[in-house]
Amino acid sequence: MPTTDYVSSHQAAKLISASPSAVLNWIDDGLLPAYRTPGGHRRVERSALIRFLRDHEMPIPRSLAGVARLLIVDDDEKFLRTTSRLLKRKAGHLTVETAANSMDALLRIGIFRPDAVLVDTYMAGVNGVELCRRLQAGPETNQTTVVAMSGRVTAKLEAAFVDAGAVGVLAKPLDTNLLLDVLGLSNVVSTT
Repeated sequence: MPTTDYVSSHQAAKLISASPSAVLNWIDDGLLPAYRTPGGHRRVERSALIRFLRDHEMPIPRSLAGVARLLIVDDDEKFLRTTSRLLKRKAGHLTVETAANSMDALLRIGIFRPDAVLVDTYMAGVNGVELCRRLQAGPETNQTTVVAMSGRVTAKLEAAFVDAGAVGVLAKPLDTNLLLDVLGLSNVVSTT
């Protein structure tokens, strides 16, 4: 589990593109939890800042949030169970949910609001490329990181996903360490 991370009120302001005085006002008004150092400076826990932004329907910069929630979309139930279990073991802070098809995925995305989606290429109904396109086109989901996976990775497939907005295509069987690296989580992988 990663260590708790705090930022100063000025760092918080810079992270969310707000004025330092606005952040100080939110703290003083009790809207944003913080503590004072012995020197009188305010410190805000990153997770509290993220909660504040969500509660006030403000955008959460990727540099602040990172990936905390992952949705895995694949029509193979065994793969979903195994991959979910492996990821929870390797990155305990990561909340993982699964969807067995693209339509279920679209519903879950609206409710779960994942930071990242790992999507299989070939599924019945909406394929992975189209799902990626829909996520990138939506104003509420266009900041979602999409990683594709396929048992048959080709240059043409990679190009289609990149054009649709994915950050990459991983080969199946999936290397969960490589996935965590792509998601920027390799530094928080548990060694147990």
